[in-house]
Amino acid sequence: MRYKLRNGLAFCVTGGRTIFLDVAADRYFGLRPEWDAAFRRYLEDKEDGPGIKPLLRGHILVMADEGEPFSQQAVIPPARREVLAEPGHRLNGRSLLFILAQFRAMLDLRFRRFERIISGIADRSQGLGVVGWNCPDLREWRPIVGAFAASAPLRPRNTHCLTNSIAFMDMALSARLPAKLILGVSASPFSAHCWVQAGDTVLNDRLENISAFEPILAI
Repeated sequence: MRYKLRNGLAFCVTGGRTIFLDVAADRYFGLRPEWDAAFRRYLEDKEDGPGIKPLLRGHILVMADEGEPFSQQAVIPPARREVLAEPGHRLNGRSLLFILAQFRAMLDLRFRRFERIISGIADRSQGLGVVGWNCPDLREWRPIVGAFAASAPLRPRNTHCLTNSIAFMDMALSARLPAKLILGVSASPFSAHCWVQAGDTVLNDRLENISAFEPILAI
């Protein structure tokens, strides 16, 4: 029998265990050790085994048609570069738009389902034809990155990675600059983080801040 990951689930293997993200439920979770081992065995050899039944009962795996991929997840390239704001970048009109984008992100996270938020980002990205991981022209990004940094003292929740990243994506897509919102996790102890990335370049964070996190989903 062939199986696939249930729609709406994302996963990564980090710290010796599998972490899942249920997008619709907006929650991360892990499996019992014996279920985790069965999942990773199937991931490696795609052969049925005695540990598959609990994964089917738990709706982690579902039946797949011939030729259907195991998962719709994109392969996320490792981040190797970052864009730093130039010193002394002053507030400008784009900085003020960042503040408004931050308020919109806060309201969205408070009143809208996470699934709807990332679906909206994905739809806007597809409208720009963002399908791959082309390396960005950093010259195009520096005004955005500078405005983001300059607006930080005036942006509410400016240390909250998800609010920051949703606002950054809003501004990037409005400028018709392709990027991806990345969600990452660390297993020991469990923690989650997110950032915006174009190609192998982190745009709204530092490499040292994301290095402990394994990407689990890109939007």
